[in-house]
Amino acid sequence: MKHKKGFSLKNKIFSSFIAVCFSVVVIIKNLDYIYWEILDQKLNPSVTNYNQNTPSRILYLILNLLIFIAVAYVFYKLTARAIRQETKRKLEEQNLIYAALAHDLKTPMTSVQGFAKALSDGKVKPEEQQEIFDIIYRKSNSMNDMINTLFEYARLGTDGCQPQMSPNNICTLVRDVIAENYNDFEDHHIELALDIPESEMIINGDKKELRRAFTNLIVNIYKHNPDGIKAEIAVFQNENNAVIRIADSGTALPENMDIFEPFVTENTARTNGHGTGLGLAITKRIIEQHGGTICAEKENNEYTKAFIIRIRLMNYV
Repeated sequence: MKHKKGFSLKNKIFSSFIAVCFSVVVIIKNLDYIYWEILDQKLNPSVTNYNQNTPSRILYLILNLLIFIAVAYVFYKLTARAIRQETKRKLEEQNLIYAALAHDLKTPMTSVQGFAKALSDGKVKPEEQQEIFDIIYRKSNSMNDMINTLFEYARLGTDGCQPQMSPNNICTLVRDVIAENYNDFEDHHIELALDIPESEMIINGDKKELRRAFTNLIVNIYKHNPDGIKAEIAVFQNENNAVIRIADSGTALPENMDIFEPFVTENTARTNGHGTGLGLAITKRIIEQHGGTICAEKENNEYTKAFIIRIRLMNYV
C-alpha cells in the first residue's frame, strides 16, 4: 500500500490560522490607511477629535467588524475542510488495513478449514495426522498474531493510550532484546556486530513499549532477510539524543515506498506467516509517542540498509 503523506491536521490548521491572521493584518492596515489618511479628512474636514463619532466613522467600525466576521468564517471553513480531509484519509487507511488483514487471514483460515475437514472425513492417514495437527496449530498461531498485532496498532492510535514514563537505560533495554533473540541469530547464521557502551544513557520512556519497538526491528533482521547475512546494532550519543542504529546486509529497501505505513511489506512475507505488515508502523507510533524519530536509510558499505532511532536523553529534556 502506497500512501502519499502530507501535512498533519495540526499543521494544516496552524497554517490556516497564520494565513488568516496575515490576511487580517494586511486588510486592516490598508483599510486604516485609506480611511484615516484619505477619506476621513474629506468626509469630516471640520472634525479634529479622533474620538468623536461621525456617521462615516461608525460605518468604518462596522466595516472592520464585518471583516473580522468574514475572516473568522473563512478560517472556520478551512478548518472544517481540513478535518473532513483528515477524517476521510483516516477512514480510507482503516478500510485498507481491514481489507489487507482479511486478505492475509483468508489463506491460513482456508488451510485450517481444509485440513480440519480432511481429518473429520477420515481422509488423512494415521501416520500423517500429527503433521496436519502441527500445521493447523502453526496456522492458527499465525492468525492469532495478526489479530493481536492489529489490536496493538489500533490501541496505539487512540488518545487514551499514553506511555507510562519512567527513567530507563536505553543500552540495557537494547541488550536485553538482543539476548532474547540471540539464539535466533545463530539459527539463521547471522554475523552480529554489537557496539553498545557500558555507560548509561537514560531516557524518559515506557519500558514495555520501547522493548516492543526495539524487538520489532531486531526480529526483522532474521525474519525478513536470507540466512547468513551480516548485521550491526549500535547505541551511541549524538548531541542531546540517544541514537540506536540497526543495520543489516539483507534485502534492500523498496523504492518509492514509505515502509512505516501499515501493510507495507512484501506480499510473500505476509501470506506465508512471516509478517503482518504492521510491525514498522507500530514501532514508529511508539517512538513518536516518546518524542523521538525513526527513519530508514540506504547504506553504501557492507550493509544495505539501516534503521535509525533518536530519542532525547533525560539530562537534556
